[in-house]
Amino acid sequence: MRDRPAADRTGSAESAAVARRESSAAARDAGQRRFWEGTFAGAGDERLDRALAGSVPGLSRGAARRLIAAVAVFLNGRRCSVASRQVRPGDRLRVTLTPQPAAAATLAVLYEDDVLIAVDKPAGMPSSATRDAAAGSAQAILEAQLRAGSGARPRLWLVHRLDAPTSGVLLFARTADAARALSADFAAGRVQKLYLTLVAGAPAVEQGRIDLPLRVARGRSVVADTGRPAATSWCVRRRAAACTLLEVTPHTGRMHQIRAHLAAIGHPVLGDRAYGGPPAPRLMLHAVALSFAHPLTRAPLAVESAVGLEVMSRET
Repeated sequence: MRDRPAADRTGSAESAAVARRESSAAARDAGQRRFWEGTFAGAGDERLDRALAGSVPGLSRGAARRLIAAVAVFLNGRRCSVASRQVRPGDRLRVTLTPQPAAAATLAVLYEDDVLIAVDKPAGMPSSATRDAAAGSAQAILEAQLRAGSGARPRLWLVHRLDAPTSGVLLFARTADAARALSADFAAGRVQKLYLTLVAGAPAVEQGRIDLPLRVARGRSVVADTGRPAATSWCVRRRAAACTLLEVTPHTGRMHQIRAHLAAIGHPVLGDRAYGGPPAPRLMLHAVALSFAHPLTRAPLAVESAVGLEVMSRET
């Protein structure tokens, strides 16, 4: 099956028909097709975006991805913002078909001057516009927020990224010169990044460093001798019965680096199904702070978010 869940020629066809009737009724009862709720009736496991496109009448795969990026999809009663999450036959799906427009959201500003602005990005929001999520991205929301305040159209340069499920400090440049300076600092490793994360299990020691090369394979980072060098330091902040709160510093910027490295040492991030993490309400990874030289003055600057510490601490 490629884009739509397939039913076999016997029982699955009957299940699919039941699911279609159920979906039409659910949408009609909600009024103006605001919600859809039903059971996935595919013949086998399927990606969430494909499962939605095959289950919700009239919904394309692209539209399904946009709804997922807008955090408008529930899988078995829990919000899901990962398009590649596997859905199994019988799983329950619920979709808000007309979520609140992303432009109505606002982002907490952590630091702002004439050439920089840093915000607190929530989990489930892409950093910048993608093929499948434009209006719901942090960049689009911040641009609308600034335009509403000044009346002028702002120009923003995203100088680094956070994965959509990751929350925390996200930095933008407001001039081309600042963007070039900050991009050079990130590329040279002169920006210190600090994260908090909840991981499964209990590390045997209080701190460590992971030096394992990573390469991208099928949308994930995997440890491989042929990969690019990657290094991550960590230390224990708090221990609990089944999980541990870690402070993590990535020294390189590979895709999913923290998630892949911690999974590789047997302590995956809670909520990180892609890397073997146990269930959690969200991916328990938060970008707490960025420390760098101001692109114009070169004075030391630190931007911090206290929200992550509060969230992670409540879970331990």
